[in-house]
Amino acid sequence: MIDEIKKAFSAKKHAGIDKKLSLPRLMWQSVPYFTSLEGKARPPLTVYWSINSVCNMFCKMCDVGQANKDSNFYSHLRVDDKLHEIGIERYKGVIDELKPYKPMIAITATEPLLYEPLGEAIEYTRRVGMNITITTNGYLLSKRAEELAQAGLSRLSVSIDGDEKTHNAIRGRRDGFQKATQGIIAYKEACRNLSISSEIIVVYTITNMNFDQLDSFYDVMIQMPIDRIIFSYMNFVTDEMAQSHNLIWGDKYRATANCINEYTQPSDVDGDVLKRQIQIVKAKDKAQNKAIFLPDFTKDDIYKFHHEPEKFMSSGRCMVNWFIAEIISSGEVIPYSRCYYVPMGNINQKPFMDIWTGEKANAWRRELRKQRRFPACTRCDQVF
Repeated sequence: MIDEIKKAFSAKKHAGIDKKLSLPRLMWQSVPYFTSLEGKARPPLTVYWSINSVCNMFCKMCDVGQANKDSNFYSHLRVDDKLHEIGIERYKGVIDELKPYKPMIAITATEPLLYEPLGEAIEYTRRVGMNITITTNGYLLSKRAEELAQAGLSRLSVSIDGDEKTHNAIRGRRDGFQKATQGIIAYKEACRNLSISSEIIVVYTITNMNFDQLDSFYDVMIQMPIDRIIFSYMNFVTDEMAQSHNLIWGDKYRATANCINEYTQPSDVDGDVLKRQIQIVKAKDKAQNKAIFLPDFTKDDIYKFHHEPEKFMSSGRCMVNWFIAEIISSGEVIPYSRCYYVPMGNINQKPFMDIWTGEKANAWRRELRKQRRFPACTRCDQVF
């Protein structure tokens, strides 16, 4: 239980979670986990939404960017290799359902700025009194900055993984860094002109391609008009992890290798170098208080995370679907985009709350509570 409490304290720091959530509110949300034998849950605190199935980047650490069609992550986001997107009227219908509960709406994938009615979706969500955040690679941000500001976007999260040279190499676009940083400046200016308050976050995913550059990246980003820099660790599943899991659960909850390829090799991360980089950033950030490490690993944790991937980082259990829901571009409600494919129902066929409270969702929660977590979950950010 100690690990769950620690996770609750850090939950508000995540880009997709409302930072105004209190610890008592998080504890209240968890009550059905311990009391409902049926697997019931309260309405989610965050609804993650993969609003479309297309992306304009070729990220080296991403199964979509590398077209790894065998991975669960790819199949959840690309959905049978066809263009899918949530119709704006159906989007509004789900928002109307959720209005009494006021969850955070987190539009995260595949690339939200490619969704034409994004401004309309944001404006409608804000009109009914709900907060909404998007996570983007920022490539089209300059073009849509004013639209997002006018719509009242609550939080903008931009993924940047290094300085110009490193980021562009990782993301597979020679001008990705320039587009993202220009977009952040344009969005900040649009908010200022409209007298709108909107949080801006930059998210840096630590991999073997950039673990030694946190310090120099911080120096560049601290000059930008941003509120927070989140340094996070890459969620991945190795072949060995998937095989061990599938010996037990392959027929029911099949695991696949995710985000592992010729470019992404977690074991190439030098823990001593990374820990030193973290220490330097923390020292520089004392006055600014903008840098966040999720999780804030010790040196031993860093080694274990990258070199012993079949070991869990803590004794914590997964409580993901007592707190968050995820809708993918086909309309399916699933546990989590990086999780196993467990379709609970489709919003194009049933109301969202009927799915969330339905037997398929309850059965999944019963199983998850019984098992606490599964063998392939060791590097999922919902567990560590």
